[in-house]
Amino acid sequence: MTTGLRSLPLAPPPVHHETIGSYLNRLADANHLTIGYLSSLIGPSRQHRRVDNRVGYWTPDGLSRLAALTGRSTSTLIRAMPPLGSIGDPLRHLRSATEEVVEPRRRPACRLCMARRHIHGLVVRSTPHHEAVCHRHHRWLLGDEQHDLTQLPEVLRANLRHQRIVRRGVHPSTTLAYIDARDRLTRWFNSESSGESLRQRWNRRLDVLGKDPFGDPHRPSEARIELATYPEAVALTVLFSAPYWRDHPQLPAEAARRLGIAPQQLLPAETLVRAGPLRP
Repeated sequence: MTTGLRSLPLAPPPVHHETIGSYLNRLADANHLTIGYLSSLIGPSRQHRRVDNRVGYWTPDGLSRLAALTGRSTSTLIRAMPPLGSIGDPLRHLRSATEEVVEPRRRPACRLCMARRHIHGLVVRSTPHHEAVCHRHHRWLLGDEQHDLTQLPEVLRANLRHQRIVRRGVHPSTTLAYIDARDRLTRWFNSESSGESLRQRWNRRLDVLGKDPFGDPHRPSEARIELATYPEAVALTVLFSAPYWRDHPQLPAEAARRLGIAPQQLLPAETLVRAGPLRP
């Protein structure tokens, strides 16, 4: 019941695809409340983490209470935070393995975009892989460092291509194709058996990023490797998501051509193409 529940003095709007926990924490911070107390006004008191996007413990009454506290309609809240729309769904706990794999990553929203909107606290969003870049500010978003990509135009171009793939493709096939390409290239990077031309490209991009103040000085983090290999991952995503090339005998040669390397350079990392792309 929402009887007697008043709107909070300050109710900032949620950011598009913001996680539920991120929004609740910002709401609590704006009104100088603990997250435990705020959640008790909505339903069972919980210590929501900012990356929390689960609704298993929510009830329809809890959503109505959040609407009353923020002065926003439930439909407005669901548009901004889609997981709220599955509250009350008896099948919400049943998720396929594919859904688990392709779930968007929870990462900080572009800090420069948030500052432009006068939002100075941490905002965590559900960020799909194809939204890896803020093109307004040339920032990488699939990591906590939000690297400046001004000196890496090939990453910016690759992301525009990635977005076109997703618009023209079928979900979740295109997402699975990217995850497959990214993971294969990460293993190839770590194997240190890639061809010299690829290694030079990747090392140049890592050099542009500068030193990692909190990482291993001898081995880049997985987030940095994903950025360094991103243009090649997108090139393979196009290939892996095309039905024509699925199980095609010339797939390795075509992969080499698209990567701009000689076919024999694939041999030390045969697993890059041997099994073919993942399927939903």
